[in-house]
Amino acid sequence: MRTAPEAHFPSDYRSGRAAFLAACKAAGLSAITRVHPKAEGRDGKPLFLDTTSVGAREANSALLLISGTHGVEGYFGSGVQSGLLQEGIAAAVPKGAKLVLLHALNPYGFSWDRRVDEDNIDINRNFVDHSNPPTNEAYAALSEWIAPKDISPEAMKAANAKLRAYAEAHGAFALQEAISKGQHAFPDGLYFGGQRDSWSSEMLRDILREELAAVKKLIVIDFHTGLGAHGEGEMISEDLPGSAPYLRAKKMWRARVKSNEAGESVSAPLTGTIDKAFAAWMKGCELTFAALEMGTLPTREVFSALRHDNWLHRIAGAAHAAALRFLRAASGGDPLWDVDAVEGRAADLGPASDAPLDARAALRALPPLIKGYWRLGAKFGPQAVVDADFGATDVFTVMPVAEIEPRYLEYFACDRAAPLAA
Repeated sequence: MRTAPEAHFPSDYRSGRAAFLAACKAAGLSAITRVHPKAEGRDGKPLFLDTTSVGAREANSALLLISGTHGVEGYFGSGVQSGLLQEGIAAAVPKGAKLVLLHALNPYGFSWDRRVDEDNIDINRNFVDHSNPPTNEAYAALSEWIAPKDISPEAMKAANAKLRAYAEAHGAFALQEAISKGQHAFPDGLYFGGQRDSWSSEMLRDILREELAAVKKLIVIDFHTGLGAHGEGEMISEDLPGSAPYLRAKKMWRARVKSNEAGESVSAPLTGTIDKAFAAWMKGCELTFAALEMGTLPTREVFSALRHDNWLHRIAGAAHAAALRFLRAASGGDPLWDVDAVEGRAADLGPASDAPLDARAALRALPPLIKGYWRLGAKFGPQAVVDADFGATDVFTVMPVAEIEPRYLEYFACDRAAPLAA
């Protein structure tokens, strides 16, 4: 390679997109941009799904490379795509073939460092018949312990004990399947496949119609990270050993190919995946599909991160949204106290809303200490930080002593000029 591999990997969604578009331009390729109709990035700006292609529109064979299906995993796929373009892959596409690069299938998750989309949908569990979705009875039985609403150390210890008991009774792989297979009954849970088609799934269908409808042979690689030993790659196939697609994958990628349906893979069998969707969409086409999974951290750490992320966005946010909206409104938007959280830690738990704010309900939801500060005239910052380790939501709070009403100073027998106790 002409460039050190690590140089291709972005620091965030915006830089990843910029690098991808720059690589397209340098290769003489145009990009098609699809704008997300409702979600915004962490920076408050629009989100985009971008594609580029090399080769004739009517090509008989094609290679499709997908990044960002699970948003936060887009760092890997985005880097690979930009790196391949910079290293000259466009010039290497043979005559009669086509290369399609899909950048950031789930741009919301990529921007917000989340696996899921803006509706908590796991895109790689979303491709089902939503009028008759698959069931996951094991998840239903374990749901309150898989995605606990209380993440205090004591509560997590109890939840883990329940999951451990299930593993001891049914096996560790059965527990992994129960958790990660996909479910459609718990919108606030983990691995939620949705109850309707996501924007990402609709865009993927659109791209297939535009770019791949005529192909007779199709290879798809969907880039993922998480499972497996650190730095080790596995080509996950959902085809059974001995089947034609599996044998084709073995010929291409040899020992790295593992079937999750046969229990060979680091992944359990899944429902609603892009692999299964392409198999249904491309009947009559010679399809070879693999999810390239690169190992990162131990499975327990990955699972713990997913649970805490779920709690942060689906539980903490809902619990404190009204109270935080009230605090922001009560502060009056004074720019003097408009202090943002450290980059990457801010959680917008009280987003702007057209719905009327129930001030009395919001006041009841405020912790007594914060309520006391508010009554004294404290000012509050526009953002919050959720401390998952302590199960607390932190808000920047400043008490301008000079603005405290005299009646409160008299009540507390304070001298405005006296130093405050630490």
